[in-house]
Order: sequence, then structure tokens, then C-alpha cells
Amino acid sequence: MEQPKTFGEIIKPFSFTIPDYQRAYSWGEKQLIAFVNDILEYYAKTDDEQSDNKNYYLGHYILEGKYGTAEYEIIDGQQRISTVYLFLLVCKHLKKDCDYYKQINLTPVSYDKDGLNVLVNALETNGGNINVRLTELLNDTGNKTMSFVRMLDAVRLFFDCFSEGKKLPKLDVNKIDKYVDVIDKAHCSVACYTDKAVASQIFELHNTRGIALSETEKVKALLMKNVYINSQNSNAEIEKIQNAFARIFEMEEKASDVWLRGDLSLDTILMHHLQAVENGHKKENFGLPQGISGDNGSFEYVKKALLKKNDKNKIVEYAINVAEQFEKSMNILVNKIPKADQENPLIGDVLLLDKNRSIIFLLRAFRSGNPIENKLIERWENFLICYEIIYWNGYYYNAKASRNEFQIIYKSIENGSNLDKCNSLLSQFYKGERKFSYRWEHLGNNAGRLFNTEKKKWIKDAYGWNKTAYFLYKFEIGHDADYRMIRESIYKKDSIAIDHIVARSLEWKDLGIENYSQQKIQADLLWKEISSVINGIGNLSLTTSSANSSDSNGLPSKHLNSFKRFGLVKTVEQVGFWNNPEEFASKISERSEAILAFISDKIINKKDIWS
Repeated sequence: MEQPKTFGEIIKPFSFTIPDYQRAYSWGEKQLIAFVNDILEYYAKTDDEQSDNKNYYLGHYILEGKYGTAEYEIIDGQQRISTVYLFLLVCKHLKKDCDYYKQINLTPVSYDKDGLNVLVNALETNGGNINVRLTELLNDTGNKTMSFVRMLDAVRLFFDCFSEGKKLPKLDVNKIDKYVDVIDKAHCSVACYTDKAVASQIFELHNTRGIALSETEKVKALLMKNVYINSQNSNAEIEKIQNAFARIFEMEEKASDVWLRGDLSLDTILMHHLQAVENGHKKENFGLPQGISGDNGSFEYVKKALLKKNDKNKIVEYAINVAEQFEKSMNILVNKIPKADQENPLIGDVLLLDKNRSIIFLLRAFRSGNPIENKLIERWENFLICYEIIYWNGYYYNAKASRNEFQIIYKSIENGSNLDKCNSLLSQFYKGERKFSYRWEHLGNNAGRLFNTEKKKWIKDAYGWNKTAYFLYKFEIGHDADYRMIRESIYKKDSIAIDHIVARSLEWKDLGIENYSQQKIQADLLWKEISSVINGIGNLSLTTSSANSSDSNGLPSKHLNSFKRFGLVKTVEQVGFWNNPEEFASKISERSEAILAFISDKIINKKDIWS
């Protein structure tokens, strides 16, 4: 293919497909605003007849296709082409004779094809309020992949740039033809390859030398590069990796409504996959890689693992296995875990309790069986709770040994075997038949003993402990609150916060003190009494960051609407009677005792699950 000089020369004669092994549309506001600013800058240059180098550079494109055809897959450059396409769609809606977008024959990843067609139809339709129509599309779950939402967001941003009053770069509807001309005449560079393996190698070289890729994309490119170098059948074996990542990216895009994912980016999932499974044969070092990126991140971890292979066949086998096992991990997180959680919500609960350890545990457990069938999840939750209570109460002895014991637990879940070995190991730790760590002795009894002897810690200062939220959550669902409502309203968006029901910054008048100087003794005694329990678990409630910000300075009654909205049934019932400031300390203490009794009876002393 001869190298054209302008975007128009590239785009008009050919058709382009974004293969499913590439990530779908991912540009956000930062990149979109930069794109609009570029259009404005180069529009200004074309109006300045004295300006040199008037043409916009619209990037480098790597294409794969067969000579003599007009059809190409976009290996690199899909974000730019997709953004131009969306921008031109908006231009068409605003200026009916602007049909340039029709000259771009672009097919997105398969799972966004229907959604893009719906978006095109919405923008081509005359009449009606386009903002209302876009909102309807956003609420239509049938089209709602994360990439489709990002496409909608891009379209909205472009419309806002053409609107008055928005704090965005200003575009003028009357200048649309000139904006389109800037794009049409933009300089581009292009490289076209007929060999899938060569195209993937060029992509790796082009994109892992300082150009920002996600860690997942870098690992994908690294795996394909190593297959290209070491395989006797590189096209077919690279295709195995591409197929695995195609399914990974599709699951990633369709997983936006799976609450259990929370803030887990695909790069974070990759890190946990490598920690738990890697190429399917992992038996040690479950804490590696230590981070998402950087020297101790996923890319460097896989790179070092490949360098340790001293046989070309082993390198190829490892690369393919990492990709295919990663696909399996995605399926577990996106499909199997949510389905199992519907049968037994403890699956989700252990992720709320300790996401990092539980993901490793579950990624291994679901490969070996169904962990909800044989008390394993109940035991894992109770085991983690005992561990956290012991650790919080000052048992930091031999912390390294305790980390090693977690490694032993993960190792006991062997790929392809049943879960009996892990079940037995947890029981041995709990009953003291095997010590989890130095001086921790009988794990179950020790947790119960420390809970009883350290109750004052729960009553005086539970605010700073990162597991307090979990006990408050269990207290609510243990009193008939709907766990799904709490998860949806608080946990799904990772906006969880802890609210002081009686705020630490209450003003004296909120405590019934109208004149502090005249009522100083009474006021100081009252505040001293409240302060002694203000950080205790009885004065704490689940909330979100935004609600905490707006409610935190009000009296307890001001918080009730938020508590109702989040589904905190028991908290609403209790706090509804917190009206008299002179009773605040006693009401806090009553709630603390109720929570502690629940924790003792229903959480710590669950002897039945260990029988």
C-alpha cells in the first residue's frame, strides 16, 4: 500500500475494522479536549496565510491486511479514527449537509457494533432533544458496554463544545466545514503489513517505548512478540493470544454493572491473576507481582518469567498459557463469582472484607470446584475475621510468618483438585491443631479472648480501623437489611466512608448550649462525656463520601435520610431516637453494646461452621 499524505487519502478508499483483541474505545475528557484544541489551533493556522506548516498531524497508523484488497484491520490508531468519526457525527447533526463521516467505513469491536449503529441513528435523526435521546441511550442497558458509555460521553463533550456557557474549548457551528477541512488535510503516517505476526511485533515496538499503554496492553504485546520470535508457527499461535485477549476485553467492557468488581481496573485484575494463577501452574510467590506497574509490576514480572525460559517451545507455551489463563480468570470474576454470589452472598462479603487476599483465594478456588458447596467460604470469612481481630489488637509478632501461612493456604488449593485440603487446613488453624503464626496459638479461641478483653477499644476508638465498615455492614444485614441495596448504594462505586452520627464538629448550640460563657461547666461536662465515645463503633455508620461531606456537621436526625437511602435499617431504627443531646453519650453506648453483642454471637463465635 502506497503511503498517503493526508487523513482523507488514507480513510476514503478503504474500510477499517477494529479487531476484538484490541481494547475498545477508551478516550476520556483529557484526550478529547486535546483533540478539540488541536482542531482549533490548526483551524487558526489555515486562516493565517502567512503561517507555515499549516497541516495538523493526526498520528501514525499500523494496519494489517492483504495486498490487493481494500479492507484493513487497525492494529494501532483506532482511538484517533474512532474519535474523528464521533466528532464528524456531531458535525453532521449540527450541519445537515456535512456528510464526511459517511466516507469513513469503520467497524468497531464486535460487542460495540450494535451500540454504535444505534448512536449513529440517533444523531442522524432530525427533531427532538438530542440530550434527552443521549440520556435514553445511556440508560438503555442493552447497549451499555463501558466503551459505548465512553463514546456517548465523547459525543456529549463535542456537543458541549458547540454550546454556550460550558467551560470547554469553544467550537462554532458556522465553522464546521473548516474544521472538517483541517481533518481531511491532516498529515498522517501509515505502515501496512500482510503478516499478522509482523504487525503485532511492530505494534509492540511502537507502543512499549514510552507511548502510554495500559499494563494489560503492554503484556499482550510482550506475549505476542515472544511468540513471534520463538514460534515456528507464529501466525497461528499469535492468533491464540489475540483470541484470548479479544474475549478478555469483551468481558471487561460488559462487566461495568458487576458490583463485585468495584474499583478493579483491568490492570489490577491482571496483577491479581498473575499473583494467583499466572500460567496455570503457580505454586509459590503468590505476592508477586507486588504492584500494577513499574519495576515490580505485571509487565516486568512477565518479562522476567519469559527470560527465565531456556527453551523456545517453553516460551511459546508460557505466553499462550498466560493469555488463556487470564481469560479464564476474567470469566471467573465477571461471570462465575457474581452467579455464585446470588446463591450465597458470602462470596461477595469476603471481597468486601479483604479484596486482595480474597481475589487470589477465589481465582484459585473456582478452578478447583465450587467453594460455596462445602463451608469453604464461611470458613474463609471467619478465618479472615479472626486474623484481623488478632492483628488489630496488637499481635504483630512474626508478621512475615503470618504472610507465609497465607501462601500455604493458597498453595493448598491445587489446580484441578477438590477443595478438601484447603478446608481441612483452615480448620486446623482455627482449632489450634496447627499454629498460624508464632504466639497466635488457637486462632478461634485467641480471637474470642481478645475481642472480650479489648472491648473498650471498640467502644472508644473503632474509627481508625479499616475493617470497622465491614462489621457495620454485617450488623445491618444481620438485622434484615437488604445486602443488595447496601452494596449498590455504598460499595459499588467504591465511595464508602464512615460517618460520625454525632458529629465531632457539632456547635454548642446543637447541644442545647445557647451561651457557652454562662454554661461553661455544663457544656464542658456534656462534651467530655460525648467525646469519650464519639469514635466508638456505636457512633459510626456506613455512608458515602458525598453524603458524609454534606451530613457530617448536622445533628443525628439530619443523617437519617442518607441512612434510609442506603438501606441501613437498624441504624435508622436506633438513631431515630437520638434527639436529646444529654442522652447522646448513653445512646452511643447502647448502640455500641448492641453491635458488640451481634459481633460476638453471630460472627466470632460461629463454632458450627468449624464442626
